[in-house]
Amino acid sequence: MTYLEQVDGGEFHAATVGRGDDQQRNRFVRRDAIHWLDEHAPALAPWREWTEALRVHLNRRLFLGLFSFESQLAHYRPGDFYRTHLDAFRGEASRVVSLVTYLNPDWQAGDGGELVLHTDLGAIHVPPAYRTVVLFLSEEMPHEVLPAARDRFSVAGWFRLNGSMGERVDPPR
Repeated sequence: MTYLEQVDGGEFHAATVGRGDDQQRNRFVRRDAIHWLDEHAPALAPWREWTEALRVHLNRRLFLGLFSFESQLAHYRPGDFYRTHLDAFRGEASRVVSLVTYLNPDWQAGDGGELVLHTDLGAIHVPPAYRTVVLFLSEEMPHEVLPAARDRFSVAGWFRLNGSMGERVDPPR
């Protein structure tokens, strides 16, 4: 049984925008539901090993100084979307590389839910087909999720820098 199959629908909650005290639910901006992955779940050991190997590879090849990784399941019901945004919070450059991987077997054209990356050369549409993985710079790549026509699942994650300062530990442990 996969981790997704183990997660009860009640363990997903309405996604918000913002961070800390500024966090709020805004159904004009996004309508998906999320579930933060349990770092210690045995079923996620292969995921943790793969993302750690990718983190090490990115650091060796691109000298990014990535320190940690956090991820969540996202569930888009029919009609759900996420308007154009960046993944890094303004003034807090801790998220460096965003990762999206899709968990949708038999996704068909017309099912919607595409990730749209807004580049200088135009929009790139990525259908949420099973096992597709997308990486992009969190502060540099505006992107959105178009409305889904059926249930759409993905894992969204972020490779982060160590933003610890003084008594504040970031990312929190």
